[in-house]
Amino acid sequence: MQWRRRVAAAAACAFAGALTAIAGRQLPALLSAALLGAGILGASLLLAWAADALEVDVSGRLVIMVVTLVAVLPEATVEVQLAFTRQAELVTANLTGATRLLLTAAIAMPALGATLLRSRGQPVPPFAPNPARRLDLAVLALAAILALTLVARGKLTLTAGVIFGALYLMYVLRGRGAEDEPPATIGVAAQIAALDPATRRRLCGALLTGAAVAAFMTARAFPAELLRAGQSLGISPYLLIQSVIPLFTETPELVVAITLTTHRRPAQGVGLLLASAVTQSTLVLASVSVAYLLGGGGPALPLSGRGQVEMLLTAATILMAVGALASLKPEPVDGWIITAAFGLQSVFTSWQARLFVALALLTFAADILLSQRRFMRATFRAALPQSLRALTSNQDPSEPTGSEAK
Repeated sequence: MQWRRRVAAAAACAFAGALTAIAGRQLPALLSAALLGAGILGASLLLAWAADALEVDVSGRLVIMVVTLVAVLPEATVEVQLAFTRQAELVTANLTGATRLLLTAAIAMPALGATLLRSRGQPVPPFAPNPARRLDLAVLALAAILALTLVARGKLTLTAGVIFGALYLMYVLRGRGAEDEPPATIGVAAQIAALDPATRRRLCGALLTGAAVAAFMTARAFPAELLRAGQSLGISPYLLIQSVIPLFTETPELVVAITLTTHRRPAQGVGLLLASAVTQSTLVLASVSVAYLLGGGGPALPLSGRGQVEMLLTAATILMAVGALASLKPEPVDGWIITAAFGLQSVFTSWQARLFVALALLTFAADILLSQRRFMRATFRAALPQSLRALTSNQDPSEPTGSEAK
């Protein structure tokens, strides 16, 4: 019955957050922000549990799209709300913070998980991601290259938004994961998946519907109340949006990924984080550009000097992650480098310090990408249609074999 108590607790948090969103500013700022944060966390957990459990019943491209959309709903709602209200600087704060958190965890998790297992005297399983993850890496690399053009131009145009949307559509149509890969269900999601089919589908439907409504309501109200609370405490609005909201909205993915890693399934944990990062780097950016236009901001969302630095740091983090995983066997040192970079940017928050971290990460990324260039060819080939992929594979004798890739 423990999983039922967890679902009930998450539902209570989601319900409290929805009620707080309805109450508006009638509550003190700190209490309102805390309740809304708990509401987003509860709704995010419910969405993640139900979406993971549904993978047992259904599969295919449409389901992959729905599951991905559901998982990103809280974070996307926050960013679209900020864009619609034309708070351009805060849009980049939230978006870049979430993406860097996901990718840092993805690269650092195998090394951290291995250290934890060794400290417990347990054997460390080999880290062998499914080769289908190359598609995730290819889309992330293309998104990072496009992000660098945004940094150079100083704005996110509607045209760029369309390209980001096309990248996401290509990712969905090509599918995520592989048919022989078991669902990443564990904990509460595994308990729900173990129910009889009729009960499982009814419960998942109820959780998805209720949690989606609660997530939408709380995520819309959370940024304003968080800023109100930060103003009373004298905390920078930019840093609040960049650090606090991603912690609430990305917690479900992080918890599941950590649990998978400690249960000797690190590759699936990393795959979950990569899929979330792909959605953040493509679909959410596309949605933001449209929301800014619909909110009366025009066809191009401007990037401030701080926003350009943050986008540059995010693009560097993406390229570092892609280079580290290109061979499907990341070196532990890569995990420690990206963890150190995340720690430095968290402690030193000035734009000058983050520009230094971004340039350092770009240097590391360039070195790794060059050393892994034959694996990068295989990575970009994963984004090609099947016919072209087979043709280019036949023409390229340097294509790594399955044993080399692992």
